[in-house]
Amino acid sequence: ALVKSANLDENKKWVYSIKFTEYDGEHSVAESDIRNIASNKLGISDIKVDDKIFVNYNFDNPGQLGFWYDAKVEAVRRTTNTVVCTIRNKPGCRVTNLEIYKSEAPDFSEMDCEKCRKNRKRKCYQCGCRKCGGKHDDDK
Repeated sequence: ALVKSANLDENKKWVYSIKFTEYDGEHSVAESDIRNIASNKLGISDIKVDDKIFVNYNFDNPGQLGFWYDAKVEAVRRTTNTVVCTIRNKPGCRVTNLEIYKSEAPDFSEMDCEKCRKNRKRKCYQCGCRKCGGKHDDDK
């Protein structure tokens, strides 16, 4: 996905205009729905009960691919290569597609300055140097 723009709504919360590579048009997405790209793929032997994982699941047809969700592991069945999870408060979801990733918390550290949104090229007296606004030394 590509972030086209970011704006504050009337409640001073970030809303992003996103262009997904798989879908046409732009979509507005709340900050709470933004996450890092999952990169730590897990094997079935790495998954344990109560782990938080990122899985592909189809609520309408569980045997087919669907959308990506955060899930909490209820059981791991290694003999049938199945992980039973709670997804969106629905327990008992059987995940058979074993492209499973470690669930990672969103990282908004790059956007935590309201003034410059941590743009390294932009001088900012709020998060950069108090004298020149530069971002060459994080201690100043």
